[in-house]
Amino acid sequence: MTSQYFMIGGLDASGNLVAAVSSIGSGKSDESVKPDEVLGVPYNQFIRYRTDFRYYLNFKKDQQLVYRLFTGAGIPYGNSTTMPYIKQFFVGGTNSVRAFIARSVGPGTYRPPDSLSTLYVDQVGDVKLETNIEYRFTMAGMLKGAFFVDAGNIWLLNADSTRPGGKFEWNTFLSELAMGTGFGIRLDADFFILRLDLSFPIRIPYLPEDERWVFDDIALTSKSWRKQNLIWNFSIGYPF
Repeated sequence: MTSQYFMIGGLDASGNLVAAVSSIGSGKSDESVKPDEVLGVPYNQFIRYRTDFRYYLNFKKDQQLVYRLFTGAGIPYGNSTTMPYIKQFFVGGTNSVRAFIARSVGPGTYRPPDSLSTLYVDQVGDVKLETNIEYRFTMAGMLKGAFFVDAGNIWLLNADSTRPGGKFEWNTFLSELAMGTGFGIRLDADFFILRLDLSFPIRIPYLPEDERWVFDDIALTSKSWRKQNLIWNFSIGYPF
């Protein structure tokens, strides 16, 4: 039995030099007047960190248990009240919580109203917690299989009246994790990997707190349940 681990992280900061220069040259008497602008365009101020930790436990040549933990947070301040869209986090999709479509989870317990059900609205947030565990094995030759469980969510640092339930709270965030499980097939030819994962939710964060576990609702033989809950993800490469 052997094991390896992998960890990568990053720290971004934006707007501090611009803010310093702006404060010197602006001549503003009222510092509460926001936002400041450069060439007529407001600039962003924020700090953002992220870490991605992975642990690989090899039982045999053809069996492996993989664990992943991702954490991230972005903090807007000064000239900004929200993070730039491209710097915010999301959950769901082929390399995330696979039982939910991409960018559909959260923030927190928020669920878009039915009036937006026909629109595809990305859900993003300032804070992200995600964890995955996957058991990989060889089925035959290049054909590999995997069982997996994913969990995660995003949250907002500041309350947003248009997305109630989205604010991060230390005493509730763990109970607001979305969870899903499933099975995947991979065609692993070393120089390329084709992956097909089938998954379904087992915990839905926007439901009432005592109804979020949905084990009792699983009905694989029901056509309507399969239509509403089974999510297919096709991708190239392993998810982590």
